[in-house]
Amino acid sequence: MKFDLKFITDYGQFYINDKNATGNTGSENFWTDQAFADKLAVEDGVLGVAIANDEGKVECEFEVLDSKSLINDFSRFDHVVEASIKIHSKVLQILDCPHSEVEIETEIENGEYRVRVYSLNIDSVYDEIPNDTYKIEMWKEVYSERNVLKRHLE
Repeated sequence: MKFDLKFITDYGQFYINDKNATGNTGSENFWTDQAFADKLAVEDGVLGVAIANDEGKVECEFEVLDSKSLINDFSRFDHVVEASIKIHSKVLQILDCPHSEVEIETEIENGEYRVRVYSLNIDSVYDEIPNDTYKIEMWKEVYSERNVLKRHLE
């Protein structure tokens, strides 16, 4: 299952969400200093994905894989981070911020998933026309803590 997303969001973030998530994106535990540094926030049933540009433009390829990602060479990416999410409602959503407008909604098996976010062209946000883009992969995997696989040094 693969989606190409283009939408506008605010506050430099958007959400990957279980439709019945109980996590609070306004919680002081969501966008902690560490979450900002890692560019990914985690709450129960919701992940906050940080984008780099100030215009709120999201260009993202999102794919649900049948098994763990095979990408292990991160040289073409600026930043790579992953975290887990539990799906309980059988419905996965991508939402903008702050209105929580649904950008995609699709049925998915309940369970624990690993979500990996690849950021590309982060430094272009200082250009007249920023072209930062994002690739997100998701697959079933036992729940584990957020982990940065490649850190962008600002």
